[in-house]
Amino acid sequence: MGLVFETSAWANGLWSGHCKASRIARQTLLQGTDKQQQFPQLAHDLHSMLYLRHEPARQENAPDWATSLLDQAHDLAEYAPLRARCARNGFAAGVACETLLQALLPLLPEAPKTTPRQTRQRGQDGTPGIGQESVTGEKENPASEDASAVRRALRQAMRQAQDAVDEAEVSIEAMGDAMGLQAGTGPGHAETLHDIEQVRQLWALLRDNPTMRHIAEMAGRLQRLGRAHKKCQVTPAIGRIKGITVGGDLDRLLPAELAGLRSANRLQRLSTLSKIMGKRAMQYEMQGEDSETRGPILVLLDESGSMQGDAEQWSKAVALALLATATEQKRAWWLCGFSDRVTHQHLLRHGEAGTDTLLDALAMRASGGTAFDPPLNAALRVLTEKPELRKADIILVTDGEAPLSDNVAAAVNQHRKEHGLHVYVIGIGGIRTKILSPIADAIYTVSGGSQERDGATVAPVVALTA
Repeated sequence: MGLVFETSAWANGLWSGHCKASRIARQTLLQGTDKQQQFPQLAHDLHSMLYLRHEPARQENAPDWATSLLDQAHDLAEYAPLRARCARNGFAAGVACETLLQALLPLLPEAPKTTPRQTRQRGQDGTPGIGQESVTGEKENPASEDASAVRRALRQAMRQAQDAVDEAEVSIEAMGDAMGLQAGTGPGHAETLHDIEQVRQLWALLRDNPTMRHIAEMAGRLQRLGRAHKKCQVTPAIGRIKGITVGGDLDRLLPAELAGLRSANRLQRLSTLSKIMGKRAMQYEMQGEDSETRGPILVLLDESGSMQGDAEQWSKAVALALLATATEQKRAWWLCGFSDRVTHQHLLRHGEAGTDTLLDALAMRASGGTAFDPPLNAALRVLTEKPELRKADIILVTDGEAPLSDNVAAAVNQHRKEHGLHVYVIGIGGIRTKILSPIADAIYTVSGGSQERDGATVAPVVALTA
């Protein structure tokens, strides 16, 4: 139950779950309780205001200081967009509430130190009477003495809360997609306690791990760029009728539009021609079937000593973005880390990507030299031993130069010919990629230092595998 509102058990449970996952939320509650014993109840009120579709009913005899703070927050222009962002989204509401509570700490009235006489004067709810002062002479609601300062603080807090939600959702986008999780709700995606608990744990982990968080943010950016390049459906292709749209294709015009061209009325014919020329005529929307199906995604990741730093983080982001693509499309994902030998391998099928598994797969291991034969041989062995993985896309990410033996190149090309294997090479730092050109369908060269430019270069790889 809240302090001002009659909050629901479901909303209270969501906030309690957020506090269990967030160390910062727990610390904020402790600090607030030191100043005001009823602070945890105020937290339930604030969370419910943000999360519930309709504001809950108010309680009688609510403390003036709490009612005043919540009413001022509700009346600010920044409140409506923040609430729209958090409504029915347990993760966003928790993050926003945590941020707002931190900002509210300085605005809380100190719990008065009462004498026995003053204790007897307390109301039935355990709070001092309106206008009553403590022995220190402090009023119950000192914040009301400077309402404009309170509004400024609340306005800034809501902006910070909006930024905090944006930052949290961007950070967990790629890893959440890789694990098949969503931060909140959407069409066809119900919010379950299990899923939201995993999202919270993921955010808590990334917040305390700046390196992995940076990788996740880069991977999310690559996903968005890949989606922008993706063209899975060929709209003008001949296929089944998908619906009705507007355009100017004569072979797809509706009979009613064609009739206008044959009308005896000259003005109607001209009007129909104008609609066609302006691509405003009604026509069938056709959709061709996508005959090209993709198989697993095999990522060969260079982890030699020269990859330390930005290059390694960037390559891990590529691997994470590709895992997110594989999870979304229910495809297998295989990662092979290598230097002058294979250092580790991870095979994940749909639904198998957990937080611990991802951290292990994307851990930093840069050391040693570079050799291309070991990872390619490992990939061919996996493709041979597991028939369901044969039709695959291989993405090799490297910043090194190493020889490629003729027998390995021949084996890769034979698999490309017989099973439709695709091989894409991403070269970091301007290396000579000519060595790998005999086995590559495409080669992309990036600097490894510019996220924006390199992301745009690699986006087609993400799109091709999608």
